[in-house]
Amino acid sequence: MDILINLSVYTVSMTDTAKKLHKRWGKKYEDNRDWPKYNEQLVKRGEYFLDLEWVKTWDHELEKMNRNKVGHPFEFPNSLIQLQSMWHIKSIPVRMIEGITRRLYYIAGLPDYNDYSTIDRRINRLDLKIELPSGENLVLFGDGSGWQAVNGGEFLREKYGKKNRVWVQVIILGNPVTKEPVSYEINLIPVSEPESSERQLNALKEHGVVPNEFGGDGAFDKVSLWKYCEKNNITPVIKPDKNARTDSGSHLRNRDVRYRNKNGYDKWADKKDYGRRWPATEGIFSAIKRIFGEQLAAKTDIGLIQEAKAKIWGYTILKRYGEA
Repeated sequence: MDILINLSVYTVSMTDTAKKLHKRWGKKYEDNRDWPKYNEQLVKRGEYFLDLEWVKTWDHELEKMNRNKVGHPFEFPNSLIQLQSMWHIKSIPVRMIEGITRRLYYIAGLPDYNDYSTIDRRINRLDLKIELPSGENLVLFGDGSGWQAVNGGEFLREKYGKKNRVWVQVIILGNPVTKEPVSYEINLIPVSEPESSERQLNALKEHGVVPNEFGGDGAFDKVSLWKYCEKNNITPVIKPDKNARTDSGSHLRNRDVRYRNKNGYDKWADKKDYGRRWPATEGIFSAIKRIFGEQLAAKTDIGLIQEAKAKIWGYTILKRYGEA
């Protein structure tokens, strides 16, 4: 009897704790998505993995790729390599990808198929660019995440003295409206997220893309980043440290800290619409990990970087394909 009573009390206690942990700040989230439409977009993403429409322009694409090329001409168009790259980041080994491609050659009219060494080499050299948005009314948020290298575990390091990498740092700048990454940086050695953001913002600026607002969590609360935003007429939406002083070298930071100290964090977050950070960063990372996983199977530094890039690029391709 005592055991039953104790279990009952424990259950109630856990329920109360769970409610406290799930308490939200601000307004209750209302999901206004058109679910039948959104569901169809998710289903359509799967069609990409077997979409062979590009085969119709195989010869034309190769002709364009080989124009003015020095050395041995390309034998396989980038469209094929992009599809094979998408299979690869779904954890299909390159030898199996050769088998899939060979089968498509026999049953789907593919003009030719490449061997696994060609597949591996071309995938690692694929230029994985993200289409840039316009700089008009653009809002960006930054965040970082660690992706695990499966061949770099602690056991291998301790038992065999291997110096394999365990984590790869991925820092993205995301758009809360499109819920897509706009820029990213992959680092084998962890770097400062604010400094990475400045580098990415400078690279975007060189292409004529300057956001109206840029934000991030407390890790981005660095005076130099606030000053960078001021200098480039970008409104910062950066969460100030709870112990932040009001006499830093940034006028905008001092103003935000004073407002937050006077009115509280919730009112500051509501005023700055800080909740936009979630779909622009955490939501993107979550979607990428759900589709492709957060583990990287490559063994070399170049392979790890390319695999991480491919996951970000692949998510953007699939998302736009489903929405088309």
